[in-house]
Amino acid sequence: MDFYQIKERSTKNGVLEVYPDFRVCRSSDLMVRGKAFYAIWDEEKGLWSTDEYDVQRLVDKELSEYKEKIASRTDGVIKVKYMNEFSSKIWTEYRSYLNAVSDNSHQLDENLTFSDTVVKKKDYISKRLPYPLKKGKFDAYDEIIGTLYEPEERAKLEWAIGAVVAGDAKTIQKFIVLYGEAGAGKSTILNIIQKLFAGYYTAFEAKALTSSSNTFSTEVFKTNPLVAIQHDGDLSKIEDNTKLNSIVSHEEMAMNEKYKPTYMARVNCFLFMATNKPVKITDAKSGIIRRLIDVHPSR
Repeated sequence: MDFYQIKERSTKNGVLEVYPDFRVCRSSDLMVRGKAFYAIWDEEKGLWSTDEYDVQRLVDKELSEYKEKIASRTDGVIKVKYMNEFSSKIWTEYRSYLNAVSDNSHQLDENLTFSDTVVKKKDYISKRLPYPLKKGKFDAYDEIIGTLYEPEERAKLEWAIGAVVAGDAKTIQKFIVLYGEAGAGKSTILNIIQKLFAGYYTAFEAKALTSSSNTFSTEVFKTNPLVAIQHDGDLSKIEDNTKLNSIVSHEEMAMNEKYKPTYMARVNCFLFMATNKPVKITDAKSGIIRRLIDVHPSR
């Protein structure tokens, strides 16, 4: 990996010390965003990993391999400063290194990746769906959706789902609100969407996005989900529609995470919200009016 190099030094008592020295460079293996870890390339899995502990695992693995390689050329003691040993202070150095280097990242998982999809490093993929994209039977789904929604309302939902699968949702400036009485089947279709896009969806709170006081309401989008779902939302009182409009429009916006510096990112997800309350838009010129698609269950 290119963000560090393995070095050696001899101590006063003759011990050969092996340690990783982090390099100041624009790495192609480690991504930094908001002065913090974002992802690391895992060559064995052929995927990017957003688990920071994989940095420790991968670096320590290379340190162990290096120790075995040099063991034959020295009779002395070899001491390796592993990242997983906190007393070695390598983990502390690594964290300080992240805070010192410039941000260097590329948005991950901008498209769905199926179980049989061939991916490359520059595709920036960190996860896969547990199924391939192939033709199959959907009798159970057909019965459920046909019972809960009239053909016109069903077409709206399936158009939105198809847009996510095709990758077009990232450019479509629309979001769906399922409005109806409790027990009408709104959460049923949302549960199906969650299973369909497992790993690619997040939960959001519409009320927080339209509040003028919630600073960290965009934090739920930090993993770049392609779908955002709320089972029981509330858009009956919109104080400020700026954030919601920016998210639905997929504009680049400031992302606030707790205890992290602000960074710029684009939200690529399609929003689905269920509610028992009617949406109230007081501003006639609001962009929400032309972006909202309302869907009504049949009962």
